[in-house]
Amino acid sequence: MATEYYSVLGVRRDAGPDEIKRAYRRLARELHPDVNPDPQTQERFKEITQAYEVLSDPEKRQLYDMGGDPFGRADAGPAGAGGEKLQRDSGRCPGEHHRAGEAGRFT
Repeated sequence: MATEYYSVLGVRRDAGPDEIKRAYRRLARELHPDVNPDPQTQERFKEITQAYEVLSDPEKRQLYDMGGDPFGRADAGPAGAGGEKLQRDSGRCPGEHHRAGEAGRFT
């Protein structure tokens, strides 16, 4: 895992949603590109935004805490929450068990 999102926001691993939100807002006010146009600051703003995106979403946070990639890149972290390897979408809906009938319609 390349980025330590808790450190990026300056919160403990057991921080609650309100604490995470306060930390993000404090940093966002300071680092927002409209306030500070420095390119390095803009990169830092992107980091805190990504950290907030993960830590504010219970499912992404749980996956991240388990060592997974909350953005679903196939080359990072463990396979999935159940340990099975994730496969790319084949264009069909998950669990779609229909057969193509006449004129290509699903039956």
